[in-house]
Amino acid sequence: MHWKGANRLYSRRSLKVWSRFLEKEWEGRFSHEAIARGRTLYRKGNIREVSLSESDAIMTCKEGKEESYSVVEWENTDFTIRSSSADSLYGDAIAVAGFLEIEELLADEDLSLLSDDVLEMEDESQSAGPQPQGGGGYLDDVRMLHLVLDTHYRGLVCQAYWLSDRDERTPALRDGDGSPRARNSVERERLITLAALARKSHFEYCADFNGYLLENLAEIPFFIHKVWPSWKKSFSTEEHENISRVQESVTALDVRARATLGEGGKLDLQWIFDSGRGLLSPEDQELLLKNNGSPILAPEHGIIRLSSASRQLIADWDHTGKSSGENSERQLYQLFSLFPSENEKQTLELDEKLRSWRDRLLNPQERNGKTFLAGLRPYQENGVNWMSRMLEGGCHCLLADEMGLGKTVQVIALTKEELESGRKALVVCPSSVVPVWISEFGKFAPKIRVQRYVNQPLEEDILDWDVLVISFALLRNRIEKLEKRLFDYAIIDEAQFIKNPDTKATRSCLRINAEKRIALTGTPIENRPLDIWPSFQFLMPGLLGPRYQFETRLKENPNAFKSRLRDQIQPFVLRRTKDQVADDLPEKIIIDQVCSISKLQATEYASICAAGAKKIGSDLGAALQSHRFATLSLLTRLRQASCDPDLLPWVDAALEDSGKLMVLLEKLIEVLGTGHKVVIFSQFVRFLNRVRELMEASFPDLPLYELTGATRDRETPVRQFQDSTDTAAILVSLRAAGTGITLHAADYVFLLDPWWNPAVENQAIDRVHRIGQKNTVFVYRLIAKGTIEERIHQLQRDKSELFESIVQNTASGADQIARHFKSLEALLVLSQSD
Repeated sequence: MHWKGANRLYSRRSLKVWSRFLEKEWEGRFSHEAIARGRTLYRKGNIREVSLSESDAIMTCKEGKEESYSVVEWENTDFTIRSSSADSLYGDAIAVAGFLEIEELLADEDLSLLSDDVLEMEDESQSAGPQPQGGGGYLDDVRMLHLVLDTHYRGLVCQAYWLSDRDERTPALRDGDGSPRARNSVERERLITLAALARKSHFEYCADFNGYLLENLAEIPFFIHKVWPSWKKSFSTEEHENISRVQESVTALDVRARATLGEGGKLDLQWIFDSGRGLLSPEDQELLLKNNGSPILAPEHGIIRLSSASRQLIADWDHTGKSSGENSERQLYQLFSLFPSENEKQTLELDEKLRSWRDRLLNPQERNGKTFLAGLRPYQENGVNWMSRMLEGGCHCLLADEMGLGKTVQVIALTKEELESGRKALVVCPSSVVPVWISEFGKFAPKIRVQRYVNQPLEEDILDWDVLVISFALLRNRIEKLEKRLFDYAIIDEAQFIKNPDTKATRSCLRINAEKRIALTGTPIENRPLDIWPSFQFLMPGLLGPRYQFETRLKENPNAFKSRLRDQIQPFVLRRTKDQVADDLPEKIIIDQVCSISKLQATEYASICAAGAKKIGSDLGAALQSHRFATLSLLTRLRQASCDPDLLPWVDAALEDSGKLMVLLEKLIEVLGTGHKVVIFSQFVRFLNRVRELMEASFPDLPLYELTGATRDRETPVRQFQDSTDTAAILVSLRAAGTGITLHAADYVFLLDPWWNPAVENQAIDRVHRIGQKNTVFVYRLIAKGTIEERIHQLQRDKSELFESIVQNTASGADQIARHFKSLEALLVLSQSD
């Protein structure tokens, strides 16, 4: 801000004449309204030009685009006013503003420098003896003008007083409009000088103080250091103690937080505003927060502003509350939304209880003394202890172990005791994984009642379940019913399915009510940091702030944001890779992955069974004797329908119609996203072609190789796969994988269509799990739920000695199986019951 006065046109003689004109009390000539409006025009700098002659003055005023003028003409001891404005009051106000400008001009000029003829006029007037000045006062009656400088939250305040011989103070400005209160021309001149100086330093008269106020805080230190010393030479001055605190430039204040463990285990947080001179009053704190980063003047502390880091900290805290989706009480975990790391100790004070809570939560050695499932591997037991510690500490957690390390069994171990005692859990997962959860609970916790949720009532008096398992797709249509119940546990499996905050599946998951929440995924962040936001909005609403803030911060400063994001989520994420727990793993892990079948698969499978039973009868042994070829053909068709209905000659199916392909895609997204190499086996070359189609559409940049019976140069694809330094996959038919190839560069194997001959499967697995393999090998055997595949696999598990005696010839294997499945329906008929 730069002060600019009016353009002044005058001669030395005219200036001296006007100095005598204005010695008298001219304000009485005007109405109160004209005086007030004129002072406003003067203070705002609306007078653009003042032109003085020895008998008149022309004052030009501009407001907005309108320009007006007033002419003041002196005759003897009085003056008349004429104006270009039809509003006589406005014309008078222009004259008042013009007089104030002339008084300021007189204060600026040194009359001792005027020419001799002007001085002669002054000498003649003085030769007649002492003359009255300013209404009868004499020079020896001039009082001292005393200025008092003080601070107020609105700015720097300068008040003016007349001092008597007895040091009695009388306000020098008229209360209300700030006009001079002078007994003579000398006093009036001093007040005019003060007004001019105040105006140049950007003070304005303020009726609240009956003094001058400088509101621009940035100018205050400059005024005190550079301008105030010159005022001290011209006036008597006094400074209040607070002036010393505003001599420095603006000080950025950093807040601290004091956190305590409140009633009911909730978090209480108080901000501490310490300027270095003491704590700010509640009023100063409120003003500082309202000013949004602009400085304030706190008289006891100086000119201060809230540092940008502190403003961000407080804003983040407010945002976490708005996005928490819970009541106004803060959860303990929200402490980590502001202070995620130990590096921020200087900003945070914790009471003893809260510090103890935090230390226990973050201490990996902390054990709760519980006994979990027998047979857990050491890293799995550590994972269960970690989840237990999080949940008991009032937090929720994301288990992000790499695929194949047993996330499902860890959750079952964690919840088994409570679910067996009447607690209730909801598991949300992809459709293909629903049977896996039901199967795993049956295997590890058979006492727990597990149901696939379709549309069951949830009233307490008719509950006949402990765990409900529901797919993401079905949850979207059932969430209105499910959200009405408070579950003890809510588990989101394959949490990458809710990475998009805008999908119905994600929004439905965020509406689930549960005391304890767990998310599972092998790929917590697939493509972008926003992938993790929905999972934590489900787990701990408010921890990562609202979505718009999350995205804005990421865009503004990606590197700093990602670093802080890692610190925020680190306490609540447990991620172990296969390499990290290699000592706890056997060399080869075989996982039976049960896959739901599509509606089209179920239809075709049932149709084949019905036609086969009608043709060859119900007795399986007799059918193999009398209709051997037709029976083996029937088994093949059912195997094809179990894999992919498109393998049937009369069906043209989409990729989505194969339950196995959809499960395979889910697993590949996780495995390939973490840099592993994959081998995919099938006995059906046509099925491998479908896999190729799926992978080329889903992973267009992935190096993909193929080895089947039709491959003439077997060495090239094997060598390229082995030598590739990037993530890669190879499709291999079981016939081509019999002998002579080594694929130990891979550590994940998928068997798409297991059959009753374990020797064939083992032979394929041994292509990867052989000498030279440095990693644990994970083998996924995909089994179509409710089909012949599941029955044969169950028989393999229950009576392994039977399969040790089965020869490699498939027909002989069928003969052996016929001894255990007397009825064709017992072996073949589709069963999708849970």
